[in-house]
This record gives sequence, C-alpha cells and structure tokens, in this order.
Amino acid sequence: MIKRIILLLLILALFASLFGCTSNTQEKKAEVRSIEQQLASSESKPAEKNTALSKPDVSNNTAVSSASNSSENPQAALANKTVSDSEPAQPKDTPKSAKPGETLRFIVMADSRGVDKGVNSKIVKQTLEQIKKLSPQPKFAVLPGDLVDGAATYAEVKSMLQYFKKITTAYYPSSFFFPGFGNHEARAKLDGEKAFSEVFNDFKANFMPNTNRTVYYFDSGNTRFYMLNSNHPGETHTISDKQLEWVKSNSDGSQKYNMFFFHEPAYPTGSHVGSALDSNRLQRNKLWQLIDGFKSPMVFVGHEHNYTRRHIDSSFNETVKGTSFKFTKSIYQVTVGSFGAPLYNKYTSTKNVDVPPVTQYHYSVVDIDDKGIKVTVYSVDGKIIDSFAQ
Repeated sequence: MIKRIILLLLILALFASLFGCTSNTQEKKAEVRSIEQQLASSESKPAEKNTALSKPDVSNNTAVSSASNSSENPQAALANKTVSDSEPAQPKDTPKSAKPGETLRFIVMADSRGVDKGVNSKIVKQTLEQIKKLSPQPKFAVLPGDLVDGAATYAEVKSMLQYFKKITTAYYPSSFFFPGFGNHEARAKLDGEKAFSEVFNDFKANFMPNTNRTVYYFDSGNTRFYMLNSNHPGETHTISDKQLEWVKSNSDGSQKYNMFFFHEPAYPTGSHVGSALDSNRLQRNKLWQLIDGFKSPMVFVGHEHNYTRRHIDSSFNETVKGTSFKFTKSIYQVTVGSFGAPLYNKYTSTKNVDVPPVTQYHYSVVDIDDKGIKVTVYSVDGKIIDSFAQ
C-alpha cells in the first residue's frame, strides 16, 4: 500500500514536470516505466518478515534435549534433594540405570568390621581399589550390614561409622553406597540406629517410616531393590511383620527383577546356624514366602564371614506351629560376608549349597539386563571365586 502511494506521488510529480517542461517528456516517461518495473518485481517476492516466521525455532528444542540428557545421571540430579525418614520419597527420587535396555552394574559386599577404629581399613581400601578398575564402572554398591565393629554407646558407633564413610568416600561419593544395618551396629541398640541414620544421611531411597533409614527400597532400571533390617533393637534375628507388610505395600509388579538385602541369612550354612533368621523359623518362613511371590527374586546377606551360595526351593517346604509354607521358586541366597571381617570356615548346613564357604575377602559384581542376572564374585586380588546366572 505504501509503495502504491509513493508511485502515485511520483506519477503526479512527473505529470507536473511534463506540463512545465515538455522537452524532457520522453525521459520522464522512461523513468516512470522503470519505477513500475521495480515495483512489480518487489511485489512478486515474499516479504522477509513472513519468511523468518515460517522457519522453525529449534533453539528451545535443543535446550529441552540437553535437560533430558542430564536426567540420565539421577544421583547427580538428586544431590540437593532431601528425603525424610518419616515421609517416604516417591520412586522417581531413586537411582535409575542410564537407559532402558542397558546393562545395570552394581556391587554387593558386607561385613567390613576390624580393629582400625572398628574397620578393616586395609581390606576395604584394597577392595575399593579393585572395584575402581572395573569397566564398565558400577552405578552403586549395596552393603548389607556390619560395616563396623560397633560399641555400646552412640558416640563410639557414630565415630566408627564416620571413619568407615571417610575411607569409602575417598573412592566414590557417599550417594554411591546403600548401607544396611547389622548386629554389630545394633550393639548400641536404638542409639546405633540413630548414629546410622545421622552418618548415612545422604543416599536417596524410599524409607519405611520410623526405621532410622535402615529399611528402604529404590528402583534402578527394571529392578526394585529392598533393604531390610534383621537386627532392629527388640527384634533380634528376625524381620518383623511390620517390615513384611511394608514390603507388600511397596511392591511393583511392573519391575522385572527384585533384589532383597538384609544382614542375617535366612538359611545360614555354618558359623551362625541358630544365631541368624533360622532361630525364628516361623518368621523366617513368612519372609521367604513373601520373597517367593516376587518376580525373579535374589537374596544377598552377610553375617557369616565367607562367600557361600545356596538355592532355596520346594525341598525347604515345612509346617511351623500349624502354618504350612510352600515355596514354588528356586531362589539364590548369596552370602557376601567378607569385606574385611575375620574369616569363618565352619560348614554344617549343606542342603542345596551350590558353593560351600570360601574363606577369602571378596566382592560381588552384579550385571542385570533384559535377558537376566549375572553375578561374578572376585577375590580381593582380582581372581574369580564364583560366576552364575539367573
């Protein structure tokens, strides 16, 4: 519209000029034709403003993609999030594997107590040095109890746990470790749990209320991980009905695998026969009946200071105090109690034992993918003790 007005003014000016100066008539007519041609040419092209608007703006999409990629490291994303013991976090606040379909790798090891401020610092360091050499690196480590020698007072237990944490965090961040509560931490009774909750206050999980961060679950990839407390003060050698009900209410049928961790074995093989969960067979069987109902379960324990693997199946079915227990699955119980504690070689319970007690310091590497679970157990000097799949 503006160009047309300008053209009209130019034409009027030219007409005025023609009337006043006829000698230049042909020249002015040529100028008018030139202006008309330029106008026609300019109107045949799209406006620059409209062309710019028609192009997609990809800058915001790129930013969103970058933000999404950062969520592939959930531990880092959760670093500043506080999880209350009395108010369980949601499953989204727990570590996930990098991408669906990838292999999830983690470590399991228990019983690291010793004489160096309650810790066998030499073996703990040697073990972590070996783990640092693994490729690919594990995403986290689960430690089912007896991390320190323990003591009768809150101050002593807390000091030992702080020393253990100082050693281990020289190799991995504190959020890398998922600790469990054992009978040696329980020497200080509820004060032991209090010290535990205060020292290990930065790993992210979904906690059972009023358990001082000793009972929790978290998800990683297609697997749910449950840590239970077999040594809660007043509940010696047992996992209470309250814990079992909490597990039931926090089960997830969409998970392909379920890992269970607690300190005392349900079916000990030697040094702790009669002083583990088998000392209360009724409660032990309730626990195992619950585990038997989960998809692809596996159990890791400590307490006996060696490496042992046995499978629990229907041959362990029994009736206790009028209650009949019938197990339908064959489930591995893997004892990983040699992260530094004094080694035990006693072996008295042999039924369904796949690997009898191996008295070597060791750690277990667990790899999970869509095809199954593979466990490789290494001695502290890097030799393979056991390897099996499920």
